[in-house]
Amino acid sequence: MNTFMLTVVSDSKTLFSGQALYCSVITASGSMGFEANHEPFLCTLQEGSIIQIRDASAKEKEVEIESGMLRFKENICTISALLT
Repeated sequence: MNTFMLTVVSDSKTLFSGQALYCSVITASGSMGFEANHEPFLCTLQEGSIIQIRDASAKEKEVEIESGMLRFKENICTISALLT
């Protein structure tokens, strides 16, 4: 299965950095899921939401955030988050 580079950072630490199979977020418009080779996308994340990550080994992780932004371009997804 194809993967993409995913980095989730806060102002003080890196919460996740590595290859991922899938990432799910909640935007102001609703839930969005990202897999490898997604089209370019930029959005703000809903306040008080959860980022769901499935890494390259299919291990799942959740990160609670206060707010944030997501950018997906050229098979690289970067999420800048403010933690709760």
